[in-house]
Amino acid sequence: MTERTPPSLLPTDGQPAPCRILVVEDSPLNQMLVTAILAQAGHRADTANNGLEAVMAAQAGGYDLILMDLSMPEMDGLTATRLLRELPGPAGRVPVVAMTADTEEADRIRCQNAGMNDHVAKPVDRLLLLETVEKWLRIATAQASADPDMPAGFGLCASVAPAEAGEVLDREVLAQLAQDLDAELLTDVLRQFVEETRERVARIAGETDRAILTREAHTLKSTAGTFGATTLCSAARALEMACRASPAEREEAGKTAGDGSADAVERLRGDIPRLAGDAIAAYRAAGYPV
Repeated sequence: MTERTPPSLLPTDGQPAPCRILVVEDSPLNQMLVTAILAQAGHRADTANNGLEAVMAAQAGGYDLILMDLSMPEMDGLTATRLLRELPGPAGRVPVVAMTADTEEADRIRCQNAGMNDHVAKPVDRLLLLETVEKWLRIATAQASADPDMPAGFGLCASVAPAEAGEVLDREVLAQLAQDLDAELLTDVLRQFVEETRERVARIAGETDRAILTREAHTLKSTAGTFGATTLCSAARALEMACRASPAEREEAGKTAGDGSADAVERLRGDIPRLAGDAIAAYRAAGYPV
């Protein structure tokens, strides 16, 4: 677990006092973005790289809220939350908000059943994230004053607007990132995204294990969406779904795409390196030094 201490920032009127928040996320890129957003709001953010680290950190106590990714190595977010809810005292009652690119109703229900309090979608929307954080900090404070054993309810599941077909980069996402981050930090995270993407795409191209491919595609879907690489994000999402499908479903997906009986997973593995190259070229054409 690593710790990031934000600069001295005073909260604006109407916001809760600065709080200590644990960001549980295996992607260094997403850690940087979320902790930067929280720091701008005056909060102190620590990070954990997986669910196991999160449980160990929470046992020590002191957190006001936990932001939890779902798909992580070592221990996933759902398992970690179930273990957190078994902790005695205040540590077992800390609000847990899922941060995930999985935004279907079934995903919301899984989060609720694991003991999570709310669900925000990736790519992370700065205003929605801060509104959700502030809401649960206020609820936790009120519950602690009224009845510390009272369970919290589950909030609304956020949704992500679909990208327009054929759009390599989502300019609105990039414009929002430019507002949320200073120019130097934005350049740094974009460069790190490109470096990680090249490595991840190479692993996808050379991997045959469907479980590993599913995990790699899930992470690529999340990071590509965060940085507005829309066509790459869509292909990664399709690869994740194809890896989770049955053999018959994968074959049917290949037929629908015009590939005859070709396996959809293999087709998508072949597409993703080209789409990643297209995205990198589009960043450069837009003036980003990646």
